[in-house]
Formats: sequence, structure tokens, C-alpha cells
Amino acid sequence: MKNINKLKTDFNDFDELLKNPNHVVRRYFTMFLNGDYGQEYFNKYSTRYISANTYKQKRSIIIQAFLEFNAIDYDLKPSQVQYWLKKNIGLEKLEQLNAELITDIDNILLEEVA
Repeated sequence: MKNINKLKTDFNDFDELLKNPNHVVRRYFTMFLNGDYGQEYFNKYSTRYISANTYKQKRSIIIQAFLEFNAIDYDLKPSQVQYWLKKNIGLEKLEQLNAELITDIDNILLEEVA
């Protein structure tokens, strides 16, 4: 229960998370994607993301990465994170977040290629 409370605290101002790429959750997710949590995560997601041809494929990869990242950070299972987010944030706002996270990963990968 303690880990769910930490999740709740970090996601308490979801509108700010959507607007601010420097929000703590997005900043740490960026670190996860760029390899700060381990090169294996960068390799796993960047390779798949670069080969994605559609928005739907990119969205699927982002969702998986975001759930894995939060599961690690909050010591939960990805399914627990997903359930909590759907129940407490709602699908409409989560879709907005997906779009922002796709922009974030695009920026990370552009930096890596440059």
C-alpha cells in the first residue's frame, strides 16, 4: 500500500505532468529511456521505437516502457501501475500523456542520433 501512496503523490497534479516535460515523473522516465537506469532499457526500447512505423506502434512501446519504468520506481508490477493509472487518471488524460511521452522519446532519440 505504501508504494501505491508514493505513486498517488507523484501523480497528484496530473495536469502539470502533462504540461511540464520537467515534471519529476517525466524527467525520470526520460532518464529511464536514455539509459540512466541501465543500458539494457535504452537498447530494449530505442531499437523497437526506431523501427516502429505507425503512431499505434509507438504508442504501444511508450505504454510498455512507461509501465515498466513506474513498476521499477514504485516496486510494483506493471499491471498494478496500469490498473491504478486507468482507475485514477482516466483513459482520456492517459492518451494525452501518451502523446507527450512520444514527443519526449522522439527528442531523446534525436539527441542520440545527432
